[in-house]
Amino acid sequence: MTDASTSENLSPELMKVVERAQREREGRFHSLAHLMDVPALERAYHRIRKDGAVGVDGVTKEKYGQKLQENLENLHERLKAKQYRHQPIRRVHIPKDNGKTRPIGISAFEDRVVQDAVRAVLEAIYEQDFLDCSHGFRPGRSAHDAIRALDRVVHQGEVNWILEADIVSYFDSLDRTELMKLIQVRVADGSLLRIIGKCLHVGVLDGADYTEPEKGTIQGSGLSPLLGNIYLHYVLDVWFELQLLRGQWQFSLSAAGEPRSEARLVQVAPPSESKNASDVEEIP
Repeated sequence: MTDASTSENLSPELMKVVERAQREREGRFHSLAHLMDVPALERAYHRIRKDGAVGVDGVTKEKYGQKLQENLENLHERLKAKQYRHQPIRRVHIPKDNGKTRPIGISAFEDRVVQDAVRAVLEAIYEQDFLDCSHGFRPGRSAHDAIRALDRVVHQGEVNWILEADIVSYFDSLDRTELMKLIQVRVADGSLLRIIGKCLHVGVLDGADYTEPEKGTIQGSGLSPLLGNIYLHYVLDVWFELQLLRGQWQFSLSAAGEPRSEARLVQVAPPSESKNASDVEEIP
């Protein structure tokens, strides 16, 4: 496990969450939604790129910011009153090198603010839980770090096999019910869980076609990479550590009698093709 910090300067309230998550590895958090106050929403607003593609409402960061305080206070009141509703995702298709396309979901700007504020709260907890083998979509880490970790293991001279695996359509096929169960291992705040649910159960507008997918998260949502990492943390990383490294395939002994694991997991990212909507510029 890691004591990694997030990529931003945390508020004193979130630092308390970080410290408790480090101190109580199996503790559950019953009061988190109040951390998504107006200042937290404003910090989320400033983290969003100004040139990102617009969602179904056509609102840009500049337009939203023209009445920023009024908009954020209104949003906060709706979140508190449980009246917040996530708008449909606008789906666009990005060409790939193989001639196929990759679907990307683009949220309305206000929904991106909510997604990023939720991400900041969850990240304060889960960055303390994620294992060192996890690299993708984490603050201060990248695929290059995963390559360096693999390179170190290879150059120890004890590697016989390297197995590479890619999860096809990961975001589109993720089991939402199981994901929410896994989140509740650490999060017991019903209000925050409700907001997460609103960000998951979202309609998709693809041209003139409107659908309501029953599984998966939306590629392009600012929250999806973290939710994907939470799911993989439990079903892959922790499983690997408990079943392989601590199970019957656990260890061989070195000459000095010290345990030496016979397997290593290096997780690069949830799906290799994911892309955040904030990185998609000005899609018509």
